[in-house]
Amino acid sequence: MRLIRVVLAGVLLVSATACFRGQPKNRPEASGRIRAVLEEADTATVVTIAGGDTIHVSRATVDFYRKRRWRPAWIDGDEPTKQGAGILTALSQTETDGLNSLRYRYEIVRMMADTLASDDLDDRTEVHYGADLDVLLTEAFSRYIVDLSQGTLDPDSTGLEWRIPRGVMPKQNLLRALQRGADAQDIVARVRPAVPQYGRLADVLARLEKIRAAGTWPAVPEGKIARGDSGAVVMRLRDRLARSEDAREAAYARRGAARPALFDHDLFLALQHFQERNGIDGDGALGEKTLQELNHPVEMRMEDVKINLDRWRWLPHDLGRMYVLVNVAGYEMSVVENNRELEGMNVVVGQAGWETPIFADTLESMVVNPSWNVPPSIAAAEMANVSEEYLASHHFVRTSDGGYRQLPGPGNALGQFKFQFPNKDNIYLHDTPADELFSRTDRAFSHGCIRLERPRDLAYLLAGRLASALWSALAPQPQRGISEWV
Repeated sequence: MRLIRVVLAGVLLVSATACFRGQPKNRPEASGRIRAVLEEADTATVVTIAGGDTIHVSRATVDFYRKRRWRPAWIDGDEPTKQGAGILTALSQTETDGLNSLRYRYEIVRMMADTLASDDLDDRTEVHYGADLDVLLTEAFSRYIVDLSQGTLDPDSTGLEWRIPRGVMPKQNLLRALQRGADAQDIVARVRPAVPQYGRLADVLARLEKIRAAGTWPAVPEGKIARGDSGAVVMRLRDRLARSEDAREAAYARRGAARPALFDHDLFLALQHFQERNGIDGDGALGEKTLQELNHPVEMRMEDVKINLDRWRWLPHDLGRMYVLVNVAGYEMSVVENNRELEGMNVVVGQAGWETPIFADTLESMVVNPSWNVPPSIAAAEMANVSEEYLASHHFVRTSDGGYRQLPGPGNALGQFKFQFPNKDNIYLHDTPADELFSRTDRAFSHGCIRLERPRDLAYLLAGRLASALWSALAPQPQRGISEWV
Protein backbone atom coordinates (compact mmCIF):
# COMPACT_ATOMS: atom_id res chain seq x y z
CA MET A 1 0.00 0.00 0.00
CA ARG A 2 1.44 3.37 -0.98
CA LEU A 3 1.60 6.09 1.63
CA ILE A 4 -0.18 9.34 0.74
CA ARG A 5 1.26 12.51 2.14
CA VAL A 6 -1.25 14.55 4.19
CA VAL A 7 -0.62 18.24 4.67
CA LEU A 8 -3.35 18.81 7.29
CA ALA A 9 -1.42 16.88 9.93
CA GLY A 10 -2.79 18.78 12.88
CA VAL A 11 -6.41 18.33 11.80
CA LEU A 12 -5.81 14.65 11.11
CA LEU A 13 -4.29 14.12 14.53
CA VAL A 14 -7.25 15.73 16.30
CA SER A 15 -9.70 13.64 14.28
CA ALA A 16 -7.86 10.39 14.94
CA THR A 17 -7.70 11.10 18.63
CA ALA A 18 -11.42 11.70 18.74
CA CYS A 19 -12.27 8.47 16.89
CA PHE A 20 -10.03 5.96 18.64
CA ARG A 21 -9.47 6.10 22.35
CA GLY A 22 -6.77 4.44 24.36
CA GLN A 23 -7.48 1.91 27.12
CA PRO A 24 -11.20 1.70 28.03
CA LYS A 25 -12.24 3.36 31.26
CA ASN A 26 -13.27 1.03 34.05
CA ARG A 27 -17.06 1.02 33.68
CA PRO A 28 -18.64 -1.23 36.34
CA GLU A 29 -21.79 -1.75 34.26
CA ALA A 30 -19.77 -3.06 31.29
CA SER A 31 -17.68 -5.32 33.53
CA GLY A 32 -20.82 -6.70 35.10
CA ARG A 33 -22.31 -7.46 31.69
CA ILE A 34 -19.13 -9.21 30.49
CA ARG A 35 -19.03 -11.27 33.67
CA ALA A 36 -22.67 -12.30 33.27
CA VAL A 37 -22.16 -13.34 29.64
CA LEU A 38 -18.98 -15.30 30.33
CA GLU A 39 -20.29 -16.99 33.45
CA GLU A 40 -23.03 -18.31 31.20
CA ALA A 41 -20.23 -19.73 29.06
CA ASP A 42 -19.08 -21.81 32.05
CA THR A 43 -22.15 -23.99 31.58
CA ALA A 44 -22.77 -23.52 27.84
CA THR A 45 -20.08 -22.54 25.33
CA VAL A 46 -22.70 -20.88 23.10
CA VAL A 47 -24.08 -17.67 24.63
CA THR A 48 -26.69 -15.15 23.52
CA ILE A 49 -25.53 -11.58 22.95
CA ALA A 50 -27.26 -8.24 22.44
CA GLY A 51 -29.32 -8.21 19.29
CA GLY A 52 -30.31 -11.86 19.70
CA ASP A 53 -27.34 -13.52 17.99
CA THR A 54 -25.36 -16.32 19.58
CA ILE A 55 -21.60 -16.83 19.68
CA HIS A 56 -19.27 -19.62 20.71
CA VAL A 57 -16.98 -18.58 23.55
CA SER A 58 -13.72 -20.45 24.14
CA ARG A 59 -12.12 -21.13 27.49
CA ALA A 60 -9.23 -18.84 26.46
CA THR A 61 -11.63 -15.90 26.10
CA VAL A 62 -13.15 -16.54 29.53
CA ASP A 63 -9.66 -16.70 31.07
CA PHE A 64 -8.64 -13.50 29.29
CA TYR A 65 -11.45 -11.51 30.88
CA ARG A 66 -11.19 -13.20 34.26
CA LYS A 67 -7.59 -12.01 34.50
CA ARG A 68 -8.81 -8.53 33.58
CA ARG A 69 -11.47 -8.73 36.31
CA TRP A 70 -14.08 -8.72 33.52
CA ARG A 71 -13.16 -5.24 32.31
CA PRO A 72 -13.66 -4.47 28.57
CA ALA A 73 -10.52 -4.43 26.43
CA TRP A 74 -11.47 -2.89 23.08
CA ILE A 75 -14.65 -0.82 23.50
CA ASP A 76 -14.88 2.38 25.51
CA GLY A 77 -18.50 3.39 25.94
CA ASP A 78 -19.93 3.56 22.43
CA GLU A 79 -16.63 3.65 20.50
CA PRO A 80 -13.73 1.28 19.80
CA THR A 81 -10.30 2.02 21.19
CA LYS A 82 -7.42 2.26 18.73
CA GLN A 83 -6.72 -1.45 19.25
CA GLY A 84 -10.41 -2.27 18.91
CA ALA A 85 -10.55 -0.42 15.59
CA GLY A 86 -7.48 -2.37 14.49
CA ILE A 87 -9.23 -5.66 15.24
CA LEU A 88 -12.27 -4.51 13.26
CA THR A 89 -10.03 -3.74 10.28
CA ALA A 90 -8.20 -7.07 10.54
CA LEU A 91 -11.47 -9.02 10.66
CA SER A 92 -12.70 -7.20 7.55
CA GLN A 93 -9.79 -8.70 5.58
CA THR A 94 -10.02 -12.41 6.48
CA GLU A 95 -11.27 -13.25 2.99
CA THR A 96 -7.86 -12.25 1.55
CA ASP A 97 -6.46 -15.37 3.27
CA GLY A 98 -9.21 -17.51 1.79
CA LEU A 99 -10.96 -17.69 5.17
CA ASN A 100 -14.72 -17.41 5.49
CA SER A 101 -15.65 -14.25 7.37
CA LEU A 102 -18.65 -16.12 8.82
CA ARG A 103 -16.20 -18.04 11.04
CA TYR A 104 -15.40 -14.75 12.75
CA ARG A 105 -18.98 -13.39 12.72
CA TYR A 106 -17.75 -10.31 10.91
CA GLU A 107 -21.20 -9.24 9.71
CA ILE A 108 -22.45 -9.33 13.30
CA VAL A 109 -19.33 -7.48 14.49
CA ARG A 110 -19.88 -4.76 11.89
CA MET A 111 -23.62 -4.51 12.66
CA MET A 112 -23.01 -4.23 16.41
CA ALA A 113 -20.30 -1.58 15.93
CA ASP A 114 -22.61 0.47 13.68
CA THR A 115 -25.53 0.12 16.09
CA LEU A 116 -23.33 1.11 19.01
CA ALA A 117 -22.19 4.24 17.17
CA SER A 118 -25.76 5.33 16.52
CA ASP A 119 -27.79 7.48 18.90
CA ASP A 120 -30.69 5.01 19.02
CA LEU A 121 -29.73 3.06 22.16
CA ASP A 122 -30.69 3.76 25.73
CA ASP A 123 -27.94 3.62 28.35
CA ARG A 124 -28.59 0.02 29.42
CA THR A 125 -28.72 -1.32 25.85
CA GLU A 126 -25.58 0.63 24.96
CA VAL A 127 -23.71 -1.03 27.82
CA HIS A 128 -24.89 -4.46 26.66
CA TYR A 129 -23.92 -3.83 23.04
CA GLY A 130 -20.49 -2.47 23.98
CA ALA A 131 -19.66 -5.28 26.41
CA ASP A 132 -20.89 -8.03 24.07
CA LEU A 133 -19.02 -6.52 21.12
CA ASP A 134 -15.86 -6.46 23.24
CA VAL A 135 -16.21 -10.21 23.91
CA LEU A 136 -17.00 -10.90 20.27
CA LEU A 137 -13.90 -9.03 19.08
CA THR A 138 -11.73 -11.05 21.45
CA GLU A 139 -13.22 -14.37 20.38
CA ALA A 140 -13.15 -13.56 16.65
CA PHE A 141 -9.58 -12.25 16.60
CA SER A 142 -8.32 -15.21 18.64
CA ARG A 143 -9.99 -17.64 16.26
CA TYR A 144 -8.52 -15.81 13.25
CA ILE A 145 -5.02 -16.09 14.70
CA VAL A 146 -5.48 -19.81 15.43
CA ASP A 147 -6.71 -20.43 11.88
CA LEU A 148 -3.77 -18.53 10.37
CA SER A 149 -1.39 -20.50 12.57
CA GLN A 150 -2.77 -24.02 12.06
CA GLY A 151 -5.33 -23.98 9.26
CA THR A 152 -9.02 -24.80 9.48
CA LEU A 153 -8.94 -28.35 8.07
CA ASP A 154 -7.50 -31.46 9.70
CA PRO A 155 -4.79 -33.05 7.51
CA ASP A 156 -5.82 -36.50 8.75
CA SER A 157 -9.29 -36.05 7.27
CA THR A 158 -8.06 -35.20 3.76
CA GLY A 159 -6.76 -38.61 2.72
CA LEU A 160 -3.18 -37.34 2.38
CA GLU A 161 -0.31 -39.22 3.98
CA TRP A 162 0.65 -36.13 5.96
CA ARG A 163 3.46 -36.54 8.50
CA ILE A 164 4.46 -32.95 9.19
CA PRO A 165 3.48 -31.44 12.57
CA ARG A 166 0.92 -28.67 12.12
CA GLY A 167 1.82 -25.05 12.66
CA VAL A 168 1.79 -23.94 16.27
CA MET A 169 0.45 -20.86 17.97
CA PRO A 170 2.98 -18.11 18.73
CA LYS A 171 4.33 -18.32 22.25
CA GLN A 172 3.63 -14.65 22.87
CA ASN A 173 0.25 -13.78 24.35
CA LEU A 174 -1.06 -11.80 21.38
CA LEU A 175 -4.10 -10.39 23.14
CA ARG A 176 -1.83 -9.02 25.83
CA ALA A 177 0.46 -7.59 23.17
CA LEU A 178 -2.56 -5.87 21.61
CA GLN A 179 -3.48 -4.36 24.96
CA ARG A 180 0.02 -2.98 25.28
CA GLY A 181 -0.21 -1.15 21.96
CA ALA A 182 0.66 -3.68 19.24
CA ASP A 183 -1.21 -3.25 15.97
CA ALA A 184 -3.71 -5.98 15.06
CA GLN A 185 -2.70 -6.05 11.40
CA ASP A 186 0.99 -6.27 12.33
CA ILE A 187 0.16 -9.30 14.47
CA VAL A 188 -1.76 -10.90 11.60
CA ALA A 189 1.19 -10.29 9.26
CA ARG A 190 3.58 -11.97 11.74
CA VAL A 191 1.35 -15.01 12.16
CA ARG A 192 0.47 -15.44 8.48
CA PRO A 193 2.79 -17.90 6.62
CA ALA A 194 5.70 -15.94 5.20
CA VAL A 195 6.66 -18.40 2.44
CA PRO A 196 6.48 -16.77 -1.02
CA GLN A 197 4.16 -19.51 -2.32
CA TYR A 198 1.47 -18.49 0.17
CA GLY A 199 1.63 -14.89 -0.99
CA ARG A 200 1.41 -15.93 -4.64
CA LEU A 201 -1.67 -18.06 -3.92
CA ALA A 202 -3.30 -15.17 -2.08
CA ASP A 203 -2.62 -12.96 -5.12
CA VAL A 204 -4.25 -15.56 -7.39
CA LEU A 205 -7.28 -15.65 -5.11
CA ALA A 206 -7.58 -11.87 -5.31
CA ARG A 207 -7.44 -11.98 -9.11
CA LEU A 208 -10.06 -14.73 -9.20
CA GLU A 209 -12.31 -12.66 -6.97
CA LYS A 210 -12.05 -9.75 -9.44
CA ILE A 211 -12.93 -12.10 -12.29
CA ARG A 212 -15.94 -13.41 -10.38
CA ALA A 213 -17.09 -9.89 -9.52
CA ALA A 214 -16.77 -8.84 -13.19
CA GLY A 215 -19.08 -11.64 -14.32
CA THR A 216 -16.83 -14.75 -14.37
CA TRP A 217 -15.34 -16.15 -17.60
CA PRO A 218 -17.23 -17.49 -20.64
CA ALA A 219 -17.69 -21.19 -21.35
CA VAL A 220 -15.73 -22.55 -24.31
CA PRO A 221 -17.72 -24.85 -26.64
CA GLU A 222 -16.32 -28.04 -28.15
CA GLY A 223 -14.59 -27.73 -31.49
CA LYS A 224 -11.52 -28.88 -33.35
CA ILE A 225 -9.41 -25.83 -34.03
CA ALA A 226 -5.82 -25.32 -35.11
CA ARG A 227 -3.58 -22.34 -35.71
CA GLY A 228 -4.85 -20.29 -38.63
CA ASP A 229 -8.49 -21.25 -38.07
CA SER A 230 -11.20 -18.64 -37.47
CA GLY A 231 -14.63 -18.78 -35.92
CA ALA A 232 -16.87 -18.45 -32.88
CA VAL A 233 -15.01 -21.15 -30.92
CA VAL A 234 -11.75 -19.23 -31.32
CA MET A 235 -13.40 -15.99 -30.18
CA ARG A 236 -14.78 -17.68 -27.09
CA LEU A 237 -11.41 -19.28 -26.34
CA ARG A 238 -9.62 -15.95 -26.65
CA ASP A 239 -12.16 -14.25 -24.39
CA ARG A 240 -11.78 -17.03 -21.81
CA LEU A 241 -7.98 -16.91 -21.73
CA ALA A 242 -7.91 -13.09 -21.79
CA ARG A 243 -9.81 -13.21 -18.48
CA SER A 244 -7.42 -15.74 -16.95
CA GLU A 245 -6.05 -15.26 -13.46
CA ASP A 246 -2.61 -15.97 -14.94
CA ALA A 247 -1.03 -12.73 -16.15
CA ARG A 248 1.15 -14.26 -18.87
CA GLU A 249 -1.74 -16.28 -20.27
CA ALA A 250 -4.03 -13.25 -20.38
CA ALA A 251 -1.34 -11.12 -22.04
CA TYR A 252 -0.83 -13.66 -24.83
CA ALA A 253 -4.59 -13.89 -25.49
CA ARG A 254 -5.04 -10.10 -25.56
CA ARG A 255 -2.35 -9.54 -28.17
CA GLY A 256 -4.73 -10.68 -30.90
CA ALA A 257 -7.64 -8.51 -29.77
CA ALA A 258 -7.67 -6.72 -33.17
CA ARG A 259 -8.56 -10.04 -34.84
CA PRO A 260 -10.27 -11.97 -32.03
CA ALA A 261 -11.69 -14.75 -34.22
CA LEU A 262 -8.25 -15.81 -35.56
CA PHE A 263 -6.36 -18.65 -33.86
CA ASP A 264 -2.96 -16.96 -34.13
CA HIS A 265 0.38 -17.90 -32.59
CA ASP A 266 -0.17 -15.82 -29.45
CA LEU A 267 -3.47 -17.55 -28.70
CA PHE A 268 -1.73 -20.88 -29.26
CA LEU A 269 0.92 -19.87 -26.69
CA ALA A 270 -1.79 -18.80 -24.23
CA LEU A 271 -3.58 -22.14 -24.56
CA GLN A 272 -0.32 -24.07 -24.30
CA HIS A 273 0.61 -22.20 -21.13
CA PHE A 274 -2.85 -22.87 -19.67
CA GLN A 275 -2.43 -26.59 -20.38
CA GLU A 276 1.02 -26.80 -18.82
CA ARG A 277 0.03 -25.10 -15.57
CA ASN A 278 -3.03 -27.36 -15.30
CA GLY A 279 -1.11 -30.60 -15.75
CA ILE A 280 -2.12 -31.20 -19.38
CA ASP A 281 0.25 -31.98 -22.25
CA GLY A 282 0.80 -28.64 -23.99
CA ASP A 283 -0.34 -29.57 -27.50
CA GLY A 284 -2.39 -26.41 -28.01
CA ALA A 285 -5.53 -28.39 -28.90
CA LEU A 286 -9.01 -28.30 -27.38
CA GLY A 287 -9.03 -31.83 -25.99
CA GLU A 288 -11.52 -33.16 -23.46
CA LYS A 289 -9.36 -32.46 -20.42
CA THR A 290 -8.44 -28.97 -21.67
CA LEU A 291 -12.11 -28.08 -22.18
CA GLN A 292 -12.95 -29.42 -18.74
CA GLU A 293 -10.33 -27.20 -17.11
CA LEU A 294 -11.24 -24.15 -19.21
CA ASN A 295 -14.88 -24.47 -18.18
CA HIS A 296 -14.11 -25.05 -14.52
CA PRO A 297 -16.32 -22.45 -12.75
CA VAL A 298 -14.36 -19.59 -11.25
CA GLU A 299 -16.03 -20.22 -7.88
CA MET A 300 -14.71 -23.80 -7.84
CA ARG A 301 -11.26 -22.54 -8.82
CA MET A 302 -11.40 -20.18 -5.87
CA GLU A 303 -12.28 -23.06 -3.56
CA ASP A 304 -9.25 -24.99 -4.88
CA VAL A 305 -6.99 -22.04 -4.06
CA LYS A 306 -8.53 -21.66 -0.59
CA ILE A 307 -7.84 -25.33 0.20
CA ASN A 308 -4.23 -24.95 -0.87
CA LEU A 309 -3.84 -21.81 1.25
CA ASP A 310 -5.07 -23.85 4.19
CA ARG A 311 -2.52 -26.57 3.46
CA TRP A 312 0.24 -23.99 3.64
CA ARG A 313 -1.08 -23.05 7.07
CA TRP A 314 -0.62 -26.66 8.19
CA LEU A 315 3.13 -26.34 7.73
CA PRO A 316 5.47 -24.99 10.40
CA HIS A 317 5.66 -21.26 9.78
CA ASP A 318 9.39 -21.16 10.44
CA LEU A 319 10.93 -23.41 7.79
CA GLY A 320 14.37 -22.00 8.47
CA ARG A 321 16.51 -19.45 6.67
CA MET A 322 17.07 -21.86 3.77
CA TYR A 323 15.03 -24.89 2.75
CA VAL A 324 14.28 -27.24 -0.13
CA LEU A 325 10.59 -27.55 -0.93
CA VAL A 326 9.15 -30.34 -3.07
CA ASN A 327 5.65 -29.71 -4.42
CA VAL A 328 4.62 -33.34 -4.91
CA ALA A 329 1.28 -32.54 -6.53
CA GLY A 330 2.85 -30.00 -8.90
CA TYR A 331 5.98 -32.10 -9.72
CA GLU A 332 8.24 -29.18 -8.82
CA MET A 333 11.08 -28.44 -6.44
CA SER A 334 12.36 -25.08 -5.25
CA VAL A 335 15.17 -23.86 -3.03
CA VAL A 336 14.19 -20.88 -0.89
CA GLU A 337 16.48 -18.63 1.12
CA ASN A 338 15.22 -15.70 3.19
CA ASN A 339 11.80 -16.13 1.54
CA ARG A 340 13.33 -15.75 -1.94
CA GLU A 341 13.36 -18.59 -4.45
CA LEU A 342 16.94 -19.28 -5.56
CA GLU A 343 16.35 -22.35 -7.73
CA GLY A 344 13.43 -24.25 -9.21
CA MET A 345 13.12 -27.37 -11.35
CA ASN A 346 10.80 -30.17 -12.40
CA VAL A 347 10.80 -33.44 -10.47
CA VAL A 348 9.50 -36.97 -10.83
CA VAL A 349 7.60 -38.33 -7.80
CA GLY A 350 5.99 -41.56 -6.66
CA GLN A 351 3.58 -43.38 -8.95
CA ALA A 352 0.25 -44.93 -7.90
CA GLY A 353 0.93 -47.53 -5.23
CA TRP A 354 4.31 -45.96 -4.43
CA GLU A 355 3.11 -42.45 -3.56
CA THR A 356 5.65 -40.05 -2.08
CA PRO A 357 4.63 -39.33 1.54
CA ILE A 358 4.36 -35.75 2.82
CA PHE A 359 6.98 -35.19 5.51
CA ALA A 360 9.84 -32.90 6.53
CA ASP A 361 13.42 -33.72 7.46
CA THR A 362 16.91 -32.26 7.45
CA LEU A 363 19.17 -32.59 4.41
CA GLU A 364 22.36 -34.04 5.90
CA SER A 365 24.64 -35.15 3.07
CA MET A 366 25.25 -35.28 -0.66
CA VAL A 367 26.81 -38.31 -2.37
CA VAL A 368 28.55 -37.99 -5.74
CA ASN A 369 28.42 -41.09 -7.98
CA PRO A 370 26.36 -43.13 -5.50
CA SER A 371 25.66 -46.82 -5.59
CA TRP A 372 22.04 -47.93 -5.27
CA ASN A 373 21.03 -50.36 -2.57
CA VAL A 374 17.76 -51.68 -3.96
CA PRO A 375 15.06 -51.55 -1.24
CA PRO A 376 13.61 -54.99 -0.43
CA SER A 377 10.12 -53.86 -1.50
CA ILE A 378 11.35 -52.93 -4.99
CA ALA A 379 13.53 -56.04 -5.25
CA ALA A 380 10.57 -58.28 -4.36
CA ALA A 381 8.25 -56.53 -6.81
CA GLU A 382 10.54 -56.15 -9.81
CA MET A 383 13.72 -58.23 -9.52
CA ALA A 384 12.53 -61.66 -8.44
CA ASN A 385 12.80 -63.20 -11.92
CA VAL A 386 15.55 -61.17 -13.60
CA SER A 387 18.35 -63.09 -15.26
CA GLU A 388 22.00 -63.07 -14.27
CA GLU A 389 22.77 -61.52 -17.64
CA TYR A 390 20.46 -58.59 -16.87
CA LEU A 391 22.05 -58.11 -13.46
CA ALA A 392 25.55 -58.12 -14.93
CA SER A 393 24.73 -55.79 -17.84
CA HIS A 394 23.14 -53.28 -15.46
CA HIS A 395 26.00 -53.52 -12.94
CA PHE A 396 24.02 -55.15 -10.12
CA VAL A 397 25.80 -57.25 -7.50
CA ARG A 398 24.31 -59.37 -4.77
CA THR A 399 24.90 -58.26 -1.20
CA SER A 400 25.72 -60.45 1.77
CA ASP A 401 22.13 -60.30 3.01
CA GLY A 402 20.72 -61.49 -0.32
CA GLY A 403 19.78 -58.07 -1.64
CA TYR A 404 21.01 -56.12 -4.65
CA ARG A 405 23.32 -53.17 -5.12
CA GLN A 406 23.80 -51.28 -8.37
CA LEU A 407 27.35 -49.98 -8.74
CA PRO A 408 28.10 -46.36 -9.66
CA GLY A 409 28.18 -45.57 -13.34
CA PRO A 410 26.33 -43.99 -16.28
CA GLY A 411 23.37 -46.36 -16.03
CA ASN A 412 22.94 -46.18 -12.26
CA ALA A 413 19.32 -45.46 -11.27
CA LEU A 414 20.48 -42.66 -8.95
CA GLY A 415 22.63 -40.96 -11.59
CA GLN A 416 25.54 -38.86 -10.37
CA PHE A 417 24.04 -37.19 -7.28
CA LYS A 418 22.10 -38.32 -4.25
CA PHE A 419 20.88 -35.92 -1.54
CA GLN A 420 20.15 -37.67 1.75
CA PHE A 421 17.85 -36.84 4.66
CA PRO A 422 17.58 -40.12 6.63
CA ASN A 423 13.96 -41.20 7.15
CA LYS A 424 12.04 -44.41 7.73
CA ASP A 425 10.68 -44.47 4.15
CA ASN A 426 14.15 -44.32 2.60
CA ILE A 427 13.10 -41.30 0.50
CA TYR A 428 15.76 -39.01 -0.96
CA LEU A 429 16.44 -36.63 -3.85
CA HIS A 430 18.55 -37.97 -6.69
CA ASP A 431 19.66 -37.74 -10.31
CA THR A 432 18.33 -40.13 -12.96
CA PRO A 433 19.40 -41.33 -16.41
CA ALA A 434 15.73 -41.20 -17.55
CA ASP A 435 15.82 -37.51 -18.54
CA GLU A 436 12.94 -37.86 -21.00
CA LEU A 437 10.40 -38.09 -18.17
CA PHE A 438 10.88 -34.45 -17.16
CA SER A 439 9.30 -33.20 -20.39
CA ARG A 440 6.02 -34.95 -19.55
CA THR A 441 3.19 -33.16 -17.81
CA ASP A 442 2.32 -36.07 -15.50
CA ARG A 443 5.56 -36.97 -13.75
CA ALA A 444 4.54 -39.68 -11.28
CA PHE A 445 6.89 -42.54 -12.22
CA SER A 446 9.18 -43.25 -9.27
CA HIS A 447 8.93 -45.68 -6.35
CA GLY A 448 8.56 -42.75 -3.92
CA CYS A 449 11.91 -40.98 -4.18
CA ILE A 450 12.18 -37.60 -5.89
CA ARG A 451 14.14 -37.47 -9.15
CA LEU A 452 15.61 -34.07 -10.02
CA GLU A 453 15.67 -32.50 -13.46
CA ARG A 454 18.94 -30.60 -12.83
CA PRO A 455 20.64 -32.20 -9.82
CA ARG A 456 24.00 -30.67 -10.71
CA ASP A 457 22.55 -27.18 -10.25
CA LEU A 458 21.29 -28.13 -6.79
CA ALA A 459 24.67 -29.65 -5.95
CA TYR A 460 26.53 -26.50 -6.99
CA LEU A 461 24.12 -24.30 -5.06
CA LEU A 462 24.44 -26.30 -1.85
CA ALA A 463 28.20 -26.66 -2.23
CA GLY A 464 28.49 -22.91 -2.75
CA ARG A 465 26.50 -22.20 0.39
CA LEU A 466 28.64 -24.65 2.37
CA ALA A 467 31.85 -23.07 1.06
CA SER A 468 30.60 -19.60 2.02
CA ALA A 469 29.75 -20.81 5.52
CA LEU A 470 33.17 -22.40 5.94
CA TRP A 471 34.92 -19.30 4.63
CA SER A 472 32.98 -17.11 7.05
CA ALA A 473 33.96 -19.40 9.92
CA LEU A 474 37.64 -19.48 8.93
CA ALA A 475 38.01 -15.95 7.61
CA PRO A 476 40.70 -13.80 9.20
CA GLN A 477 39.75 -11.39 11.93
CA PRO A 478 39.40 -7.77 10.70
CA GLN A 479 42.24 -6.47 12.87
CA ARG A 480 44.85 -8.78 11.38
CA GLY A 481 46.67 -8.13 8.11
CA ILE A 482 46.19 -10.60 5.28
CA SER A 483 49.94 -11.31 5.13
CA GLU A 484 49.68 -12.92 8.54
CA TRP A 485 47.29 -15.55 7.12
CA VAL A 486 49.17 -16.48 3.94
